[in-house]
Amino acid sequence: MTENPQRIILGVDGGGTKTRAWIALVTTLDTFKVIGKGLAGPANVQADDSTEALANVQHAVDAAKADAGLAGEQCEIDTACLALAGSGTETSQALINAWAAQFHLAKQVIVTHDAMAVLYAANYKGVGVALIAGTGSIAFGRNRNKQTARCGGLGPHNSDAGSGYAIAMAALKAGLEIDGVEIASSQQVVDMQRWEIAALAQLVFQASDAGDEQATAIVSAAVHDLANLIINVAEELELADRLFTLGLTGGVLIHRGDVRAQIMRELSTHGLTASAVAIADPVMGALQLALRSLNHA
Repeated sequence: MTENPQRIILGVDGGGTKTRAWIALVTTLDTFKVIGKGLAGPANVQADDSTEALANVQHAVDAAKADAGLAGEQCEIDTACLALAGSGTETSQALINAWAAQFHLAKQVIVTHDAMAVLYAANYKGVGVALIAGTGSIAFGRNRNKQTARCGGLGPHNSDAGSGYAIAMAALKAGLEIDGVEIASSQQVVDMQRWEIAALAQLVFQASDAGDEQATAIVSAAVHDLANLIINVAEELELADRLFTLGLTGGVLIHRGDVRAQIMRELSTHGLTASAVAIADPVMGALQLALRSLNHA
């Protein structure tokens, strides 16, 4: 690719709670400048209603365009990377690609799962392990031989170990009482959306911080589960005998330095050495993927 500061790339990171879309101008062969940002609701095309999920992607993209002061022909996107939770299957990818084509999202569209964006945000070569623990949870890794492995990420009924949803559900099943309010199974909880239930995990953390033994046990179990996700991926990719990059994101991890530290201690007891990077904005990884694809187009 020849240097062209007017080329535009789009990165979208969509998970179980929110969707971020960032638009950037390509400034050199390997750099870009973010010029617009948009935010919308959840965009997990498997866990959520796919029509609503993709509508949220559209809202986030439109907001990013408006923020950049670009509209219509002024904003012809060269490459877009959509890193969305639940997009790991062929069916989901076909659905997302069809939507992107219908709305002429970009000249070139890359569809991948959200953990891939976290990995590239942590390591520009996309080598190491990414752990997401927000509404849901997943560990995904890639080694120098481009081999990949994943653990978790199959949804709340199969595996969301250590996620905000899992922590909240553990509290619900235990009938944990927090700040005088009993968290128990009720019609109110049944009517809540998955991300709303996951948000209750913060109450469990608060109770643990205040010394509640039951809440502390739930948090400790979540830490153990999250560490196991990383261990399984690292061992499958034969990363256990070397230092590897570990990208960490999601509400359970970003806002809880103590949880990150506990995970690192547990990895150490298993002989794993990782360089941890807290990723506040995984959408940067989606932009990195868009730029790499543009360079190789």
